[in-house]
Amino acid sequence: MKKVATFGGQDIYSYTISNNSGMSLTALTYGAAITELNVPNNQGKSENVVIRYDDVSFYEENPHYLGVIVGRTAGRTEDGVLNIGQETYQLEKNDGNNHLHGGKKGLAKSIWDVTQEDGTLTFTYISPDGEDGYPGEVQFKVSYHLSDQNQLIIHYWAKPNKRTPINLTNHSYFNLTGDKKRDVLGHRLKINSSTFYELNAESIPLSKKLADEKPVFDFRHSKTLSEVVSNDYEQIKIVGGGIDHPFLLDDSQQEKIVLSDPTSGRSLGVKTDDPAVVIYSGNQIKEQPALNGGTAEKYDGICIETQMPPNETESYLVDAGAIYQKQTIFSFY
Repeated sequence: MKKVATFGGQDIYSYTISNNSGMSLTALTYGAAITELNVPNNQGKSENVVIRYDDVSFYEENPHYLGVIVGRTAGRTEDGVLNIGQETYQLEKNDGNNHLHGGKKGLAKSIWDVTQEDGTLTFTYISPDGEDGYPGEVQFKVSYHLSDQNQLIIHYWAKPNKRTPINLTNHSYFNLTGDKKRDVLGHRLKINSSTFYELNAESIPLSKKLADEKPVFDFRHSKTLSEVVSNDYEQIKIVGGGIDHPFLLDDSQQEKIVLSDPTSGRSLGVKTDDPAVVIYSGNQIKEQPALNGGTAEKYDGICIETQMPPNETESYLVDAGAIYQKQTIFSFY
């Protein structure tokens, strides 16, 4: 444990865990933000494969949501309107007219309690009734575990005392080159998905489309991200020249998502309980704040946000006293 900052008069600490295979992870008590994930390349050299702010003070506002747990609901809720039975709740609007990633505070800007043991960090936080407009108090618990097989296993758990929506994810940006040597346009991406969502101008999911109809968004066979972002498909232009779209995951016992960097030799495979993933290719990253020891640039990292489809908020309500839990496994090769 190491004190790294003070936000709003409260001390912020970092914790580091490691395995026996050359992998280590560092995370903050603020937002449970992962700031380092060091993984060996094909020469055995361990380097950071997530992007981070050079100045830790930027995590207080965290304009890119680097590394954090987002919720109570990930993604956007149109107009911030939540209907539960006969009740209507107005969620915090923090993205134009919409609610994004849990609101202005959300889990991403909360200070979590942490326990550490045996390669595992366990984060706990109690979200009070009414926080960001959500009904009910919720106990949250998220753990990061490093296995000796170079897996990052994230387990999510929550228990509300009133019916409320819960849809959590981690918002780390991966860059498998190591220490952000290059952008991610040379990375290859494969998604076991036949269906994706088109978006409106405010990035609200509009309708499902079959990948067969729009080959540029068909990732069932891997392709480089540069192939995608250079395409003139209107959906790529809407989100700033890249991907920021939900994909429904096909049933499979195999890894549903695979990201690879041919130069470093690193590959990342993802297994998840979730039915969907939002892929975001870092289209809105600006020159400041600085990242990983250098100027920040568009496409510096790619998010793999396993979750329920965004904006279907009423479909993931959790009853009072019921348990929400899921697991996502990031395996590095």
